[in-house]
Amino acid sequence: MAGKIVAITGATGFLGRHVLSAVQAAGHRPVAVVRNVAAARRQLPDNIEIRQADITDVATLTKAFQGVHAAIHLAGMVSVNKRDDEDIHRINISGAQNFITAVKETGVKRALFTSTTSAVAALTHDQLEAANDETAVFNLTCEPVAYIQAKRIAHNLVMEAREQGAPIVVLSPSFVLGPNDINFNTSELVDAVRRGALPVCPRGGVNPIDVRDIAQAYVAALDHPAPAPHYILASRENLTLKDFVGRVAALANISPPRISLPNALILAIASIVETVRPAGSLTVAGARLGSYYWYFDAALARQDLFLNCRPLDETLTATLTWLSRRKEK
Repeated sequence: MAGKIVAITGATGFLGRHVLSAVQAAGHRPVAVVRNVAAARRQLPDNIEIRQADITDVATLTKAFQGVHAAIHLAGMVSVNKRDDEDIHRINISGAQNFITAVKETGVKRALFTSTTSAVAALTHDQLEAANDETAVFNLTCEPVAYIQAKRIAHNLVMEAREQGAPIVVLSPSFVLGPNDINFNTSELVDAVRRGALPVCPRGGVNPIDVRDIAQAYVAALDHPAPAPHYILASRENLTLKDFVGRVAALANISPPRISLPNALILAIASIVETVRPAGSLTVAGARLGSYYWYFDAALARQDLFLNCRPLDETLTATLTWLSRRKEK
């Protein structure tokens, strides 16, 4: 699909900017679909076409997709603050439904929808051999975290649309890190370790992956002649939060937190803190997410999309360098 016009929602976000750059480098013509055109013009290169749309408004989104060959949906809301629960459901679910509608009505030939591994499944114990892949059965139905439930509903909507013939491929990135996390979503943990502001190390596990490697997988999914319905985008690094924090601390040349508390106690503390400081970084939803082992196997993406992840230390170094420069400004 070389040289095609590709609409990208969420093009000014962390992943969005990297995907837009990768799409353009591959010879395609990206079109940034954004809510705020003036802000996007300040943030994006001058040679990028910008169209205005709100993913919660199907009419504007459909208009923005007119005349494009492909569409990539990256826009959405990420938050673990209880006060955002209603918006998380509204934006992520209606955004998914409107994306499906806009793709169908404009005749887009290839559409990529960004889900998340949080909508796939999680492990309750440190079991590397049990890492989840695309065949995993969702086991978080009763987990009271708005982000997980909203993203799972959106994930299901898109998968159902795919089964009914919509030309959509679902991509589920794991824990995305790297430079230019402008919204400070995923790099907050790395920054807390860097500053020595993480007093205790939660029990749980993560699969960190570089945003630049994910961007290349998006391009491959765009060009694949017959892609699978769903791809997990994850690295080969499934590791406990303790080990992850230790790796970050070593690269930042600081001592890692020595204390590890039971998840039940962390959850209780988070409940108290969230009541006192609803907008704070320690939340019940965040504590619940941190108690799981988010281990994944991306063998299918490595096979079909040539997903090739750089060493974790390279990603962490790039993230730490960007965070340091960001704080200096």
